[in-house]
Amino acid sequence: MNTTSQFVQLLQSFDLEGFLTQNKQMDASRFLLAHKGNTNDLNWLLAEQIKLYPKAFHKLPHFVKNHCWFTSKSYEQASGEASALYKSKLISGAKLLDLSGGLGVDDWAFSRNFDKIISLDPDETLNEIVRENYRRLKCTNIERISITAEEYLQHTQEKFDLLYLDADRRPANGKSYFLNQDAPNFLEIQDACFLLSQRILLKLSPMADLHYLQETLSHIEKIIVVGDKKEVKEVLVLLNNSNEIKPIIESVVLMEEEEFLHFSSEKDIQLEISYVNTLAKFFFEPHVAIIKAQLSLNYANACGLNQLAANSSFYIGKHIPENFMGRSFEIVKAFEFSKRIFQQYLKTTHLDQANITKRNFVLSVEEIRKAYKIKEGGKDYLFFSTLSDGTRMVYHCIKTA
Repeated sequence: MNTTSQFVQLLQSFDLEGFLTQNKQMDASRFLLAHKGNTNDLNWLLAEQIKLYPKAFHKLPHFVKNHCWFTSKSYEQASGEASALYKSKLISGAKLLDLSGGLGVDDWAFSRNFDKIISLDPDETLNEIVRENYRRLKCTNIERISITAEEYLQHTQEKFDLLYLDADRRPANGKSYFLNQDAPNFLEIQDACFLLSQRILLKLSPMADLHYLQETLSHIEKIIVVGDKKEVKEVLVLLNNSNEIKPIIESVVLMEEEEFLHFSSEKDIQLEISYVNTLAKFFFEPHVAIIKAQLSLNYANACGLNQLAANSSFYIGKHIPENFMGRSFEIVKAFEFSKRIFQQYLKTTHLDQANITKRNFVLSVEEIRKAYKIKEGGKDYLFFSTLSDGTRMVYHCIKTA
């Protein structure tokens, strides 16, 4: 390709919707082989669309609807629309600086609540793709600049209401959970960042350790563990240069239509550790975002549940809390575990298939399946745990509606 302008013209003029409709059954490798020798400058990018669009329908529905362009690396590192829209509601203002623009999904969401966004990325080809996407999405208040974060910080004194950073956590083809291994390295640029904005929002790996973050970062206002219905998606850290108090820890579970469930450590809850209630009818496992944030006991107390044992994330109760953040089950049978009793129960109930989860239990899930010949899946759930007095228990449950 000769010039950037030619590439932009190709992006703007190409009928991506028609191309995807025509090639929806083809994979990327077959497309490239079929076009071997063809000098079309968009071939590499068209192959990316064939590969990525089937996955993007759920993650980036508005981008798909408007037939936006993706590249593999930028797509994999991008926020999903649901998490981007959640982040955009945390802070609003006049100006935001994004130090790591990438595919620009977060900027698209932030553009709803900021008057102007300056977004940085050193990849000019990606930036032209992103600018074309913003044209299609009708985003007119985002300026994408081809520069590194470090270079930009050296040459500006402009003030912003928020700085945002979603650093590359795979700069050397590996995965990093430590801030000093990311690109850019926030620990090296944080002083320069605070000169431009009092508040900084970091998006980090879902595997980031919260203790490490609190030991490494100063001025933490809030740590937010964000999950979807099944897993933790990301950890957010909001820094405030004026904050010197203990940070608030929050868990958020994203739902449909920009709705979310939320629980925070700032809630004033009197912790009462109460263990097994024999009259309990329901069994509970908090969402992994609650567990990762180490808010399980706080949340259980707020919901009026009883803990099975210290350091356990299994709970039981007499009722199902409204909008429970996690999985809830009706208890079919709860009994003390022994090899003889459990084998007899399986035989009596004809139970040979179940979903199995264990905490604080001597046997692994694999060992239980192998020893008792229990296939995976089905509508039945078996939970194995050890109570505070050392009693090993089995809870046979079915999922509530």
